[in-house]
Order: sequence, then structure tokens, then C-alpha cells
Amino acid sequence: MKLIWLFCCLYMFVVVNSNDVHLSDVTGKGLKKGDTIQLPKVIVIGEEEAAYEKEALQHSKLLLAVCDNDVDVAFKYWIGMMKDIQVYAEKTKFDIKGVKMWLNVFYNADGSIKHMAYYLKPSSRNINEKEMKGFLTSFMNQYTFGVKYKTAFSHYGSVSFPLLPENIAN
Repeated sequence: MKLIWLFCCLYMFVVVNSNDVHLSDVTGKGLKKGDTIQLPKVIVIGEEEAAYEKEALQHSKLLLAVCDNDVDVAFKYWIGMMKDIQVYAEKTKFDIKGVKMWLNVFYNADGSIKHMAYYLKPSSRNINEKEMKGFLTSFMNQYTFGVKYKTAFSHYGSVSFPLLPENIAN
């Protein structure tokens, strides 16, 4: 699992730092540099592409780098947040069991979550998009990540609920 997580981190690092994403791509559709694009708190990856790419550029520092490139520390924080999502789902009686998704989280410097973007994997249980967005919005409104940094940062990873016990062990 840690190897998969490391691969996701490295992949996102390459994607975010590649030269394929230019401000002109992000500001397409008649927008000019400096224009503000409002991104909903939670989106499905593939929606709101221009705003999503702009957000990715503004949150280009990755969780792994924030954790001094220590995979174990970054993994601990990520799995901790996934556990907190699962606990929140149980608390609010939101059935998240069987949900498998890719998740991109954009954090503010203070550890609060600015945006979440997700995409259900083909093997995921179907879940109502509006309900999922509502649940994730509710979660992020009451949650602060355990990491603070001098700038905004992000993490892109994969998660399947329920979490396996070996992934959430100390």
C-alpha cells in the first residue's frame, strides 16, 4: 500500500511540475491573467477544469515535500485523514462503504481544506454525486489537517472504504 501511495505522490509531483500546464492553458476560454475563477468546495475531477488547474498551480507544494520527503510521515498524515473521513461518515450515518476513489485535496497553509476533487474508480460502489459532494463539503467544513506549512499545499492519492486495519494501525 505504501508503494502505491509513493507512486501516486511521485506521479502527482511530475504532473504538477511538468511543463505541459501553462497559465495560458488555465486561463483559456477567454479569461485573462488575474481573472478569478470560482471553484466549488468539492468537485468531480474533470469538471471545472480551468479552475481546477489553476488551483493545482496555486497548491503546487505537495504533502510529501511538506513532510521533508519522508514517505512514512506523509503516509501517516494521509491515512489519518482518511480514517477521520471514515469516522465522520459513521458519525453522520453516511454510507461510504465500497467507495473507491482518487482524491485530490488542496490545503490552506493553516491545514484547513480549501477544495477537494474526487473521481470514483470503475470498481467503486455507485454513490449519488450530490450526496457525496455534500458529505465531503460537510467534512471539510469541520476538519483541520494535522499539518501546517508556510504556503498552501496539496496531495493526490487513492482511497478505498472501509480502510483496511493494517493501513490505519500505528
